[in-house]
Amino acid sequence: MIIKILENEFLTCELDDSLPVLRHRWKHATDGEDFRSNVLKVLEEYKKLKNSYSNLAWLADTTLLGELDEETEHWLVEVWEDLLFGQREVKIHAVILGNSIFADYPMENFKQDAEEKFKNFDVHLGVFSTQQEAYDWIREQQLAITKNE
Repeated sequence: MIIKILENEFLTCELDDSLPVLRHRWKHATDGEDFRSNVLKVLEEYKKLKNSYSNLAWLADTTLLGELDEETEHWLVEVWEDLLFGQREVKIHAVILGNSIFADYPMENFKQDAEEKFKNFDVHLGVFSTQQEAYDWIREQQLAITKNE
């Protein structure tokens, strides 16, 4: 079942409890301040839901997000990664990318940097073109984690 968690002018955030995955979809390009404040809101919702859903995954659909400014790109690497992975909040994180190489670069960079920094934390990161690809991968990761517990 899809449960709406949060919606505003920037994004829609829903819980798909059948997987389970907390997914958010950006509605359009946004500035750095709005980007940061909104992903922090999604993180707070994730923390609340994580207690009820083991192996809760995070799926960010950045298809319509557009390019991020340099300050936000730096924030993703220096602050955001630690909030998600260093504090052991998120174990499975998937991103759906759009068609813009310039908009996708920060997300690819975030993934590669986080994989390297948090490889000892059993963090699973993936980048995809469609929601179906992301869901298939998330299921595989959740099964693998469950088998290793």
